[in-house]
Amino acid sequence: MYEPPPQEERPGCRDVWLLTGAAFAVLLLPLLALAGALGALLGALVLFAIHPALALLPVAALALAVYLFARWEQGRNRPPQV
Repeated sequence: MYEPPPQEERPGCRDVWLLTGAAFAVLLLPLLALAGALGALLGALVLFAIHPALALLPVAALALAVYLFARWEQGRNRPPQV
C-alpha cells in the first residue's frame, strides 16, 4: 500500500521560489542586454526618421563604448613583466 512521505520531506512552495529565483538570476543579464540592444536600435530608427544625420549619434556612442572597453581590457590583461 502507498504511504506518503513524512510532512517535513514533502516539497513546498519554498523550493519553487528558490528555483525561480535561480533561473531569473541566470537570465537577467542576457535579457537586459537584449532589451538594451533593442532600445538602441529603436532609438536609432527614431533619430533617423527625424533627420538622417542624427542617426550617427548611436553609431558614435557604440564606437566610443567599444574604444573604452578595449582600453579597459588592455589595462586589465597586461602580460607579466620579465
